[in-house]
Amino acid sequence: MSAYKYVYHMDKLSKTYPGAAKPVFQDISLHFLPDAKIGVVGVNGAGKSTLLKIMAGMDTEFTGEAWAEKGVRVGYLPQEPVLDETKTVWENVIEGSAQKQLLEKFNAVSMQLAEDYTD
Repeated sequence: MSAYKYVYHMDKLSKTYPGAAKPVFQDISLHFLPDAKIGVVGVNGAGKSTLLKIMAGMDTEFTGEAWAEKGVRVGYLPQEPVLDETKTVWENVIEGSAQKQLLEKFNAVSMQLAEDYTD
């Protein structure tokens, strides 16, 4: 048993797309330590995005094991985000931001202050 407490585990992970002549990757075994900074580097088509989608739980069609310790959350930011074409660039950017909530509160308070309370 290792003296380290890993936060993410991959054991003999392999991924092959249906009809593909060869696997995207095969028999990958990795373990990540808490607070580790990792990078995934490779040529186009090497499986970087596929690997990250598996880590984030977005792709479950693989063999082997891939799992995070209880309480660990893996996020995934796609290379090509899905944007709402009915919104402006600013609206799309702010949509997922905590600033949006603050901005909405500010606007609500501003509207209340702008009301005419004179008789």
